[in-house]
Amino acid sequence: MAVQFENFLYSFMRNGKPIYAPNPFSEKLGFDIKRQVNKAHTFDSFIYHFKDGSHVLALHRHRANKYFCRIDITRFFYSIQRNRLKRVLKDLGIFRAEYYAKWSTVKNPYEGGGYVIPYGFVQSPILATLVLSKSTIGTYLRGLDPDITVSVYMDDICLSGNDLEGLQVAFDGLLAAIAEAGFSLNDEKTRPPAEAIDIFNCSLEQGDTKVLQDRVDEFYAVDRSPQSEEGFETYRDIVASHTWRIGAKKRRRRAFFRRKPKPAAVVAPAPEAT
Repeated sequence: MAVQFENFLYSFMRNGKPIYAPNPFSEKLGFDIKRQVNKAHTFDSFIYHFKDGSHVLALHRHRANKYFCRIDITRFFYSIQRNRLKRVLKDLGIFRAEYYAKWSTVKNPYEGGGYVIPYGFVQSPILATLVLSKSTIGTYLRGLDPDITVSVYMDDICLSGNDLEGLQVAFDGLLAAIAEAGFSLNDEKTRPPAEAIDIFNCSLEQGDTKVLQDRVDEFYAVDRSPQSEEGFETYRDIVASHTWRIGAKKRRRRAFFRRKPKPAAVVAPAPEAT
């Protein structure tokens, strides 16, 4: 008797992006494969979405430089097909790679067909990041000159340095690596080398990072609870701070950066995603 393939409870649209809610089986499987990948693979130091401090830490590292550029990958998760995920898991030595790839993907909600990694599953961030790390993108980033500061936060890749010509060469090479890896650019969010750029809903220039005024206006355009306003202002202070360090007020910081998603009316700002 055939068993019906079903690994999510429902899907919905948020900010124009399909989100999938895993069912209990899929959620348990997600934690299992996430544990196995963490045990089998060490992610590069420039991967920031698994770090304490996440995108704020990346912002603070970049602002020591003079020039910045940003590349945003469009439909990042949904660009990764099941067969590609299976090959990467097999290469990593994951037992029953095909099984985990099958139950970690959904029918492609976009054109192109097939099955892809969805937004919403427990294991999606680590699996998508693993594929990126094993692609020509990861290889290229690992081979960059140490004078280039690199950060990857999900589908956002930021490079910075003090030599404009050198950063332009790195930017052009990254564009080529992304195309070779089979990903596509979000042109609206990609920024060529400049003295100031926007990223993670923040401004970035030498010695200075701030939450964008548009993001501030958007936040205060609706009624917020005192707790939500306090959290948002704390976040703004941390982004702009020149004294904030990993390790300070650790418990509070973890609660702020790793909180579970909340309704839009009370959620603290998060980096933009494609």
